[in-house]
Amino acid sequence: MPFMLYSKAPGPDGSNEFLQLKPLSLAGKGGGLVHSFVANYATGEPTFAWHATAADLLEEARVPRKGYAIVVDLKPLGHGNVSLFELTDLLGYSYAEWTPLALRMESLWTDIAASDPDRYKQRFNDQGSRREAIHQFLYLQGGLKGGAWSWGPVGSVNAALLRPDALEYFISRLRM
Repeated sequence: MPFMLYSKAPGPDGSNEFLQLKPLSLAGKGGGLVHSFVANYATGEPTFAWHATAADLLEEARVPRKGYAIVVDLKPLGHGNVSLFELTDLLGYSYAEWTPLALRMESLWTDIAASDPDRYKQRFNDQGSRREAIHQFLYLQGGLKGGAWSWGPVGSVNAALLRPDALEYFISRLRM
């Protein structure tokens, strides 16, 4: 699931025009944006609950806050389908050795057919996109005391994408 930097500019029809620029790494110690953010803002407590907007992450990447977007490619291999989401917020809870994350995104395109998915992802606009809120939970194997800050392993059971109603249901049940 790649995270990509796109330029984002208003188009003549009121939609946003997206142009793919380069990959961004959220994971990792050397160039990972999450590790950098946590290292800059952790309070010294045993745990650290935090929130980074997409603009905060762009700043960590030394990219201007305006005119750019972080786009998540949920189907990097394509196979004729494209699913792209714009990252809006990243919430984390850093423990000593691991950091669970909640990604808040807006759907740009979900399972749309494309004869050449890679070419489509290079340049597109969001005209007609529903911009529905969606959430995904992941974790990094790194925290306040150490670790590689790499992604947790993904097996036959993958991370879940949650719409607001499903998210509210799970949260209400977990609080019981």
